[in-house]
Amino acid sequence: MYYFYWLPIGTDAKVRGIPWVTVSLVVANVVVFAALHTVSGAEALAYRLAFKPGEPSIPTAIASLFIHAGPLHLIENLLFLGVFGQPLESRLGRARFAIGFVGCGWLAHLAQAAWVMTVIPSMASIPIFGSSGAISGLMGLFLVRLYFARLRFASVSQLLLQGIVKAGPFTVPALAGIGFWFALQTFHHVGDAIPEMAIVGQLSGLLAGILFGWSLGLAGEGQVESRLALGSRHAARAEWFAALGEYEAYLAKAPEDADVIAQVGRIHRVTHQEALAADSFCKAIHVWLKRGENARACDAYEEMKRLLGGVTLPAEDLLRVARACEELGRPGDASRAYEAFGRHYPDREGAAVAMLKSAEIEQRTLNNPGRAKYLYDELLLRRLTPDIERVVRENVERTEAEIARSTTS
Repeated sequence: MYYFYWLPIGTDAKVRGIPWVTVSLVVANVVVFAALHTVSGAEALAYRLAFKPGEPSIPTAIASLFIHAGPLHLIENLLFLGVFGQPLESRLGRARFAIGFVGCGWLAHLAQAAWVMTVIPSMASIPIFGSSGAISGLMGLFLVRLYFARLRFASVSQLLLQGIVKAGPFTVPALAGIGFWFALQTFHHVGDAIPEMAIVGQLSGLLAGILFGWSLGLAGEGQVESRLALGSRHAARAEWFAALGEYEAYLAKAPEDADVIAQVGRIHRVTHQEALAADSFCKAIHVWLKRGENARACDAYEEMKRLLGGVTLPAEDLLRVARACEELGRPGDASRAYEAFGRHYPDREGAAVAMLKSAEIEQRTLNNPGRAKYLYDELLLRRLTPDIERVVRENVERTEAEIARSTTS
């Protein structure tokens, strides 16, 4: 499995989290290959484990997925497994991805065995092995779920003739890239004695993957995410309003995607729609807080302040951001958020306490008594409860003493 002078190195579909099943499949293939090529009697063992058309069984059909003829065969399959497996697993989940890989590989072996028994029954004892059918199944799933993605290639140009490698990364649509792969497979096996035998399993795996993807409803999921991909491409070309249209269509189906909501806010800022930008940032921060992703919420709040200046969050969310920043060990951000709560919501319960909290952080944690004194003095201009007023006056005395000591020293 290869692209002649062009090697696939990835896709533009983001991988979410660690693809543990893909990693496990790679490790399992490498371990099995090493074991079968180092233990005594490896060829006989490989033959017993391999799937044979005349003696079909589920155990050998699955075991054959991990048997490869040589290192090049193994490397080629693992390369494609890494390219297509990682983004698929992060979207299908571990269970569905594992079932898809094994199921498509098994069906590909069965189809190839049926073809052998029908066309050339004399080869019924010749083993069928390798994960080409399973990986073709992943390509079928990819066409259903990530048809809008682009495949990245690295060019290995005239390596043997020139003695050099000329890397030239470029991308092509997934539909074209996968179609090109099957065309090359057909061309590569034209000279074989029985060319159909080499590709019947791969075509069967591809069809099995497509049918499995449709049965899971992946086409609808792909249509939703295609909006996100198109929006990102428009944004990369600074086509802001086209990007907004795609992002908004995506959010109509996935309204809780905080990353995209924040991206919409950035584009609104670029297009000078500050009110809409503030609204988008507030929505994104609220979603992150609701999920408990406090670090993301704090980062987004600081970004919003940096881009939009004096805008602020709703009172409850602003107070939660302030507390989250304090818990995360970000005292400067916490102080500014507490102060913003006290200033923007002076009549809310807890406004004076928030200002007091900001001043104490400045005094005790940030070692900024001048700023703390300024906040204490502002608090004393407000109507405070006796307890808070007493604390503020005590802190003012300590702050003035600190300032005096620093001045004399």
